[in-house]
Amino acid sequence: MHRLPFWVPVLPLLLGLVAYWLYWQGEAKAFGAVVAARLGVPVETTGFPYRIEARAADIAVQRQTRQLSVAMHASQIVINRQPWRTGHVVIQAEAPRLQIALARLAGMRLDVEAPAMLASVRRPGDTLERLSMHFETAKVWLPFAGGPFDATDFELHLRETPGGAPKGRSPTLPVQAEARIAGTLDRAGVSLGIDVPLFVTARTPIASIDGWRNGGTIEVKGAQLLAKGKPLADIDATLAPLPDGRIAVSGTIRSECPFTVKALLEGAAPAAEYRARRARTMTLTGDSAGGVAVGEPEGATGGPVRSQEPPCPVLRR
Repeated sequence: MHRLPFWVPVLPLLLGLVAYWLYWQGEAKAFGAVVAARLGVPVETTGFPYRIEARAADIAVQRQTRQLSVAMHASQIVINRQPWRTGHVVIQAEAPRLQIALARLAGMRLDVEAPAMLASVRRPGDTLERLSMHFETAKVWLPFAGGPFDATDFELHLRETPGGAPKGRSPTLPVQAEARIAGTLDRAGVSLGIDVPLFVTARTPIASIDGWRNGGTIEVKGAQLLAKGKPLADIDATLAPLPDGRIAVSGTIRSECPFTVKALLEGAAPAAEYRARRARTMTLTGDSAGGVAVGEPEGATGGPVRSQEPPCPVLRR
């Protein structure tokens, strides 16, 4: 039997590897150029064969429009994707500082400063399918709540969900975007977990803040406050823009520890109370400039009764 030379079966493999290397080089060059243009600094591309990594240092990115201000700083950043998957990138940043402000809306500011950040962006087309950011520890400033808070396991999520135009005369506009803020916040001896889903409604897919202000709202549905990992309060509310730039809030809070929650949200002296046998409802009103006010809980005294439930958690010592 005639034996084939060793290089004959190996040659297709070598040709395939060379072809893939050339493909990777082209993708890496294009990806590096895009990242360098967005960051405004030179980048180094590595990661062959399974991924493309664009690395850069001393990042300072600022974008300013009449409606929106965005700034990001980082000492080091690595942005990577798979060569065959162009619509999904993973971002790792060291010493990031993220600042977002809606210039014409009072109090609508988000700042995050952390030792490190891990983020994922999925946008295969014109629609942002998901943006997720995670910070193990961070200092944060939040709309309505202010800051700074010392946060752990802090997460930000956003995705676009274009819902088209309103149907008929329905008072509820389509949800055009969804967001979620979650984590544990500590300040002045108070530790509180938050899990806040947000649903942004508008007449059309959101292309500008002015477009959203024309009848749009932010719906808070099923938000939770947690003490030591256990539910403390549920919140439903509507945030709506006012002509003078403030964001009005109107909603309800349900809690078995209503006086504790009321004192916490209004910054009053901590309340000592026993858990109610059922959740009590309170109104939530206010705006982004003047803060929020919590109504008196319906049918609750906070004092001991027969067959008493356990005391409510002490949130401030």
